[in-house]
Amino acid sequence: MNALTARSGGLAAQAYSRIREALLQGAFAPGDPLFENQLTQQLGMSRTPIREALQALAAEGLLETIPARGWFVPRRSVGDLHEMFELREALEGMAARGAALRATEAEILALTALCDAYERAMDWQDWAAKGTEFHACIAAAARNVRLSAMLDQLTAQIVLTRRSELRAVQGRGREAAREHRAILAAIAARDPDAAEREARAHVRRSRDATFREGMAR
Repeated sequence: MNALTARSGGLAAQAYSRIREALLQGAFAPGDPLFENQLTQQLGMSRTPIREALQALAAEGLLETIPARGWFVPRRSVGDLHEMFELREALEGMAARGAALRATEAEILALTALCDAYERAMDWQDWAAKGTEFHACIAAAARNVRLSAMLDQLTAQIVLTRRSELRAVQGRGREAAREHRAILAAIAARDPDAAEREARAHVRRSRDATFREGMAR
């Protein structure tokens, strides 16, 4: 996002954030088009920052462009989602291992506060927001900028696909809260093997719940 922020007086960055949020909130279904003219009216911007934002979202895999037709929400298969979860398991494990080695005490306190907030959440959207923040905090604590960026993009792709195709995974909030506590305990104990193991197990359970829910519908 640094390049977007530097151009168009930050308008492209604003457009990117607002369109990305709409995508991840399920405002568009797979295959839906995004029209530049409509977005310029909705966001009150010219086409240049809108186009830059759409290009950035396409580079992250959240949109696809079809020549002579425009921008579309991608359609993804079950196989695509399996691949995403497989990669996320490896990356989340790496992030948790790095956090166990390098997290500051302030970051561990922040993770504890996020666990508390997650457990107080009352609905799926709140759980999803706090869970995303929890994992982003772990990635930041690992002190690997590229890893953080890859996880951010991959998690967004999973959220987009899961919310548009499979919707919310029922009953995962309380289970995930316990799994977050286990990851946090391993990080706080400075046990990288346990942190990686718990993080990988958490992603596998999320994957399994996602596909159970999707096949039941």
